[in-house]
Amino acid sequence: MSVNEYLYALICDDIASGESKFGKKKQGFNEEQRRMLEKWQVPKKYYDMIEDMSYSKEEGYFLYLKDGFINDVTGNRSIHCEKTSEVRRVIGKTHKK
Repeated sequence: MSVNEYLYALICDDIASGESKFGKKKQGFNEEQRRMLEKWQVPKKYYDMIEDMSYSKEEGYFLYLKDGFINDVTGNRSIHCEKTSEVRRVIGKTHKK
């Protein structure tokens, strides 16, 4: 396992368990991230549920939900997708715990 893979696994575990200090500290996202959501065509009704998001060409789209929300597809607070159409489909299965 490379260092990058190891760090990636640690971060995913933290986010999935909800025990990440970073995850507990941050609630909300910045304007650049809001523009990303608009570009991905994520419905605005889900914006208040999202804590953070990112994209990389190699790994795809990541969305992290705020504490108190869960996604039925992933079974936790993190969502990973390879395409924007998948992001829109999967985010639709997000709700309050």
